[in-house]
Amino acid sequence: MKLEVLVITLFALSVLLAGCVSDVTPVDTEYDANERDAVLVTERQQIDDALVNGPVLLKIGAEWCPPCTQLDPVLDELARDYEGRATVMYIDSELTPGLAGQFSVYSIPDTTVIAGIEDGNYLFMRRGGVTDTSRNKARVIGYVDKSVLEPILDHAIEYHSNMTE
Repeated sequence: MKLEVLVITLFALSVLLAGCVSDVTPVDTEYDANERDAVLVTERQQIDDALVNGPVLLKIGAEWCPPCTQLDPVLDELARDYEGRATVMYIDSELTPGLAGQFSVYSIPDTTVIAGIEDGNYLFMRRGGVTDTSRNKARVIGYVDKSVLEPILDHAIEYHSNMTE
């Protein structure tokens, strides 16, 4: 219990001190945040269940963070584009700080692609198609265009299909 409180406190403090990471990007004014294609994660088991069907692109952010909300339309577009091959999910660090804290988030938005589970640990896809058990080496911080995330997802899909053959 004390460890969980410590993790939550450290997470909250790191988010408050670090702030959001942002490039200046226009917000899509026609985007409806109430109609999301990406899946809201409230329990880690949702991620594990989705990994059975393919890789998971996971963003951790918050509604009060402008770069996080700017990334939402990109994620929803990727969710539609990769439907049936990968699952796009997001954690709202305000709603579930304990879950977000399990991923050692220090700045938001923080996005990674989980390619699978190996020996009980997540296997993350790095840029260039290299898998790693270290999320730090695979994370994408800040707002990015979908062209940054697509190749990582493509490598993860290829990896997942090779593992299930």
